[in-house]
Amino acid sequence: MYKGPKTKMYIVRSLNMVNWLCSHGFKILKVEDSEKDEKLKVFFFEESPALHHTMMMYRKEV
Repeated sequence: MYKGPKTKMYIVRSLNMVNWLCSHGFKILKVEDSEKDEKLKVFFFEESPALHHTMMMYRKEV
């Protein structure tokens, strides 16, 4: 059983944002059904300042 430090995760619901993050080298850690709508998925990324910076770059481009 793994007993190391837990990774803080950030949830992304937008498929466009997921594609943007993946194209900039971020890896999806986990995918789950959305609690709000079981037809939708949510994507988990490792939370970091670099992740938030890249998300801000996306928002400026859109």
